[in-house]
Amino acid sequence: MRAANILGKSQTIKIGKEPVVLVPLSLWRKAEDFLEDQEALASKPYLRRVRRARADVAAGRVLLPFE
Repeated sequence: MRAANILGKSQTIKIGKEPVVLVPLSLWRKAEDFLEDQEALASKPYLRRVRRARADVAAGRVLLPFE
């Protein structure tokens, strides 16, 4: 997500003494999803679980639900 893209869709106003930026809700949700993904990828336990799951799949130790 590029800053220029956000600035094109945002609106800056002043409330009291502080400037406030208004963005469309859809853009805000995309930003939240992006930040959540970045947090997960920065988590060592999460990455460890992903590596372990990939190793299990490669070794054929996969439990498939409803089969």
